[in-house]
Amino acid sequence: MTAILTHEAVREAALDAGRALGLPEPVTEAYVRLLRPCLHLCPYEKLPEELRTEVRPAARVGGPARLPKGVEVPGYVPHVLTVDCAALPTGVLDIAFPTDGHVAVLAEITDQDHGWVFHVPAGTETVERPPAERDPLASVAPFPLHAVPGLTTPKYVDSAEIPEAAAYVEGNAERAELLDELFAKLESLVSAPWSYEIQLGGWSPAWHDPLEDRGEILLVAIPEGAVSDGDCITYISGTPEEIAEYRYAELAFSVES
Repeated sequence: MTAILTHEAVREAALDAGRALGLPEPVTEAYVRLLRPCLHLCPYEKLPEELRTEVRPAARVGGPARLPKGVEVPGYVPHVLTVDCAALPTGVLDIAFPTDGHVAVLAEITDQDHGWVFHVPAGTETVERPPAERDPLASVAPFPLHAVPGLTTPKYVDSAEIPEAAAYVEGNAERAELLDELFAKLESLVSAPWSYEIQLGGWSPAWHDPLEDRGEILLVAIPEGAVSDGDCITYISGTPEEIAEYRYAELAFSVES
């Protein structure tokens, strides 16, 4: 099983790749600085070996949601995910995420671009919200997920926006191709068997409309296939201020298929 990806290991491998391509080290380092950390939430069977001892579930897919009294969500909207905030590894993410209580996500993860995210602090009085008859995930048995630290790259890079890369290329097509090779190598270095599961933080994996282009950052990406069946991916995002201040009622939902 692939080992956990560490920033230093990826950096060293990227520097080796840059040397092999004949790139100046400051250029390679500039690309390494693009990396952003994330947490992947995956089933036990996809965990790297070093995390399989004394493992504690960090999240749960499906089943009833526990929400504060008085919170109302339409019955047809399924409970997709609950994250146990205290069970997440600390010091990994570069975004703010609650450290106590739980975060519940209720959304239609097919072609609907709306949903609800709630942070329920520890000690909050809650009530159980069982799946409704119209809930499309009612037939999905709940199952636990485990957190694995990871690294992400943006989906594309414009070398003109990286000073070290722009100075190196200076309109030279061959040098631009070398940078494309370096970036492809960086993408492969951060890929792992659990990279295609639910993702907290990091760069958005969206292809068609990267939310970062809209000035937003990713809170969580939920592939439909990680929950039930299907090819859609739901992205829940917000401005850096909305994420930092836990203003989850203001978050945006977008779907890519």
